[in-house]
Amino acid sequence: MNQFYIPLEELLERYQAGERDFAGISLYSQAKKWLIDADLTGINLSGADLSHIYLIRTKLTGACLRGTDFLYSCLSSVNLSYADLSYANLRRCYWVNVDLNHASMTQSVFFESYLKDVNLSDANLEEMLWIHSCLKGAIKPDPFRLGGAFIWNSMMPDGSMDEGPHFVDYPH
Repeated sequence: MNQFYIPLEELLERYQAGERDFAGISLYSQAKKWLIDADLTGINLSGADLSHIYLIRTKLTGACLRGTDFLYSCLSSVNLSYADLSYANLRRCYWVNVDLNHASMTQSVFFESYLKDVNLSDANLEEMLWIHSCLKGAIKPDPFRLGGAFIWNSMMPDGSMDEGPHFVDYPH
């Protein structure tokens, strides 16, 4: 998918005008992008480049974020409930107090990422890669749906270290 750059201000204006499909866009630029107190419910940012973005108190409920690049993103108090983050690049992220309730994160990659106090209730985390990442304080689903996930040297929600490397078996 070819990406094209649009300024964050333009994305917000077009969203306010009713447009929802921004698949493949790039918000990456040399300057840090801050999005604070925005409501982008139901937006389609699949395949978008959101690397180096800072999202604070932003609502992305039900957003389509399949294959989106969140490299070096910082999220704080963001609502991603019911969002589709399948195949997303979540490398070197710093996410605090993020709501991932009922989110789909199948085959996403968390590499050298820090997730503190995230809500993973009823999230689909199957076949994810968790490598050198921290999930300390995460509210995890019961059962923790990690079937087929690959875990290596990551801190789990209870603070324990899972040295791995290993694949998690699917529940029987």
